[in-house]
Amino acid sequence: MWSRVLALAAAVALAVGGFALGRASADTDAGHDAGVREGHAAGLHEGRALQATGSAGSGARAAFDAGYAAGANDVFGGFDGGWSLSKPYVITLARGSGAITYRIDSRRVAG
Repeated sequence: MWSRVLALAAAVALAVGGFALGRASADTDAGHDAGVREGHAAGLHEGRALQATGSAGSGARAAFDAGYAAGANDVFGGFDGGWSLSKPYVITLARGSGAITYRIDSRRVAG
């Protein structure tokens, strides 16, 4: 009788532990969040391109796309190079000049 109770308790504990491990390792939000970020960025780019080029031909769109990519890379300004991918950074923003609202003033690896 006790062996059955012990076996049942062990089976229940194993099932609960497996369930808990499965839930803890499930990546339910990260993929969604990454998709939302990528979709938002793509939407901003598309919207700005349509706003800037209007009904102009594909040459205007190509020029806009090249400028947009250059601007995205220029955001790193004086900190170009030396960035590690997939590492969090703490950056300090400073006021930009002219039509540029912000610039990166300093950075350090978080943690």
